[in-house]
Amino acid sequence: MDHGITKAVLELPTEFDPKSYRKRYPNLASLRRSELRKHWRTQGRHNSLNASPVENRDELLGCLQEAEHLLEIGPFDNPSLEFLRRPGLMVDYADHFSREEMVDRAQNIKGRDPQRIPPIRYVLAQGGYEQITQRYNAVVSHHCLEHQPDMILHLQQVATLLKPGGVYLCTLPDHRRCFDRFLPPTTLIDVVTAHLEARTRPPLQAVLEHRCFTVQNWRHAADPIKQPDTELPKRLRAALDEYLGTTYVDVHCWKFTNDRFRQLMRQLLTLNFLPAQTQWKTYNFGNEFAAAITFDHPSPPSTNTPHTHGQSQHPTLP
Repeated sequence: MDHGITKAVLELPTEFDPKSYRKRYPNLASLRRSELRKHWRTQGRHNSLNASPVENRDELLGCLQEAEHLLEIGPFDNPSLEFLRRPGLMVDYADHFSREEMVDRAQNIKGRDPQRIPPIRYVLAQGGYEQITQRYNAVVSHHCLEHQPDMILHLQQVATLLKPGGVYLCTLPDHRRCFDRFLPPTTLIDVVTAHLEARTRPPLQAVLEHRCFTVQNWRHAADPIKQPDTELPKRLRAALDEYLGTTYVDVHCWKFTNDRFRQLMRQLLTLNFLPAQTQWKTYNFGNEFAAAITFDHPSPPSTNTPHTHGQSQHPTLP
């Protein structure tokens, strides 16, 4: 168990590098540095343009190569940190399910590879995050945060897993560029309500949204909310039956763009749901964006772990 500061110093890239921005988008080549920055702040970030020196998720993860302890949450059959393995680096994995359970799931899902599922050191269904005594230079997750029933609690819990100076590096889908395209973006009220309810499962609304109002081809599909089809009543009933008949339906609870996520983080910080020292950088990578969050130094959350399906104690306001 290691709670101290290590020799590793993680240098994450800047969000805005004028040379990279100009080179990546030739139509901006004539703009001066100040004009480039203004374009990035007023248009580029909103329109999913990438102004950082890194091209994609893997290049950003490469910035963790000096770490000594890394944890990835929810890898399933696509662990993202294996290319960083070297002597002196510990890579651990945490998931709601055990490896054996995930192998069984993968065997029944087309396109999944059970052989790629890594060893799971921490089974979150059997002890939550409190079982994790190791502290990490970085915690990583991909398309995991939007599945968390209580986003605030998730961030608070991850914060307790980091060494001083550690970073939570997560990627999320841009909801405008996936099957959530026509669903409304998440608001502060949505996230705070989930936290004050001590929510441990996706709500009925999230299940209805996913089963009835998502689209397969986000580029060309018609809006299923504005143009509902005649089969919608059947799908609504099936979604309700699924929600009532199971303890947990794994769907997106939250929908973000880069801008919306940054706005929400500012709001949560203002309301003291996050440690006062919390900072973040965000990076656009096409249909997804990445957030690099530092918390120094968090207090342990007062509520219990997510993905426990029993009655939970309601938290108080900060």
